[in-house]
Amino acid sequence: MDAASEIMQRTAHGATQYNQRMPESVFPEATKANYDKYQAASKAFHTARAQRDRISDEQIRRQPTQQTERSKTFVNSFGEATKREITNQTYTRAQKRISRAVLRNMGH
Repeated sequence: MDAASEIMQRTAHGATQYNQRMPESVFPEATKANYDKYQAASKAFHTARAQRDRISDEQIRRQPTQQTERSKTFVNSFGEATKREITNQTYTRAQKRISRAVLRNMGH
């Protein structure tokens, strides 16, 4: 894409002038060759960009959707629903400690 973009930048002025039928005697860069180079580079650029976009879309599609734990609704013993986290620091630390102990026993 970079090479095609650079060619397009170099030949854009002449290609535009050629396309507008400017006289080559006044505008020496207004040639059919510049126009053809620009068209070929433009086609290559758009093809490469379409391929990059397809690859990017495929990577995005393959990524797992991320769900946050806070979006999960908790129902307490009174039947009230809430989205706030119902825990305390002691419980959280104990869960992490148990998780590390289990992983350590499994050899990680």
